[in-house]
Parts: sequence; structure tokens; C-alpha cells
Amino acid sequence: MHVNTDSVLLGAWAAGTAKEPGRILDIGTGCGILALMMAQRFASARIDALEIDACAAEEAAANVLSSPWAGRICVRHADFRKTVFTHPYDLVICNPPYFSQSLTSPDARRTMARHTLGESLTHRELIEGVSHLLAGEGLFALILPVAMAHEFFSTAATAGKPLYPQRVTTVYTKRHKPAIRILAQLGRNTVPLVQDTIVIYGDNGQEYSPQYVSVVRDFYLWA
Repeated sequence: MHVNTDSVLLGAWAAGTAKEPGRILDIGTGCGILALMMAQRFASARIDALEIDACAAEEAAANVLSSPWAGRICVRHADFRKTVFTHPYDLVICNPPYFSQSLTSPDARRTMARHTLGESLTHRELIEGVSHLLAGEGLFALILPVAMAHEFFSTAATAGKPLYPQRVTTVYTKRHKPAIRILAQLGRNTVPLVQDTIVIYGDNGQEYSPQYVSVVRDFYLWA
């Protein structure tokens, strides 16, 4: 599966969390990129990586086996909604489905990965599931389109075990262009919200900005 900017940016951003998590859950791991990034950053963390698509889960497992962190990552071909978990998580990370009303792709696998339609994971299901899995001080990190962030936060605040945004970064491709994504970290506690921004490209629109490079440098050879 393709490694996209959303996943790399989310992984690098989430890896900047101050407290090192002992257990991490990656929901919808795809090729395993987020699980691998978490294993690289957090040297003692144990990571469960869930993927509903069989082919993607097989690819993720192969990628993990060829990495230096195979002993700490468990890839599971499973539906998050039907999985029985035996312990809480200090960090849950997810690049969730987010196209709820746009045209679907003729590729069924791509549609399930990117759309909250039919049998794919809805935001309500995701939030309710995560809210019951987080440890007391656990964090939920994800990336969303700007237009969906407010609705997602409202849903999280009305979950059985409510979650509240604690850290929010607004993502722009270029300065003076509309924002495209929201990076969000949610937790059980209501704390003063930390907000900032990141611009991916520099003023010439061709090269990555120094700010973006500083965020992802630990995960790219070119950075």
C-alpha cells in the first residue's frame, strides 16, 4: 500500500509526545508505517497493529518482519469492532476513514480504507472503541480533514467515556493557502488546549519547509 504524507506527518507528530507509552495500538495499520514509526521512536513500547484488509495485513506483517523491531510489533488481521483486547493502551494512533459523502472509488479496498460507508469503521465506532481502550492518562492521536474536525470533536465529547482535544495542529500545504488537515491528540482530561500550525512546503512551493523537515527528519533519510 502507498505511504502517504498524512501517515508520515501523523506518525512524526505523535512521536513527539512527552511521555513514552508502554503499549500502543495502531488502528488500520495499512502497510504498517505508523506502527514502525512508533517502534523506532519508543524503544520499549509494545505495539499492536490492526488491519481489516487481508492483503494489507500480510504486507504490514512482512514489513515488520524485515524491520529491526519485529519482536515488539504484533500485526493482526482483524476488525477493530470485533476484536477483544486484554489490556489498555497508553497511545492509540489512527489515520481513519474520512470521506463520508464524496464519490467512492471503484477499488473496494481503497473505499473501505478511506470512506466511512457501509461496512467500514465509522467515526462514532472508532471513538467509542478507543475511549474504552485508553489507559487513564492515555492519548488518542489522529489526522482529519479540517471540515470534519469540529464534528469529530463533538462526537468524542459525547462518547460513553468522553475524550477531549488536548493538542491540535492545523496543517497547511503552503503559506496563505487554506488549511487541509488537523492533527489532534485527545485524552480523558480537559486541559488547556495547545494549538499550533505547520506548513508543509516553503514559499517556492517545491521544497519542504524547514518546519516540516524538523518534524519528520528522524523518519526520512533525505531530511
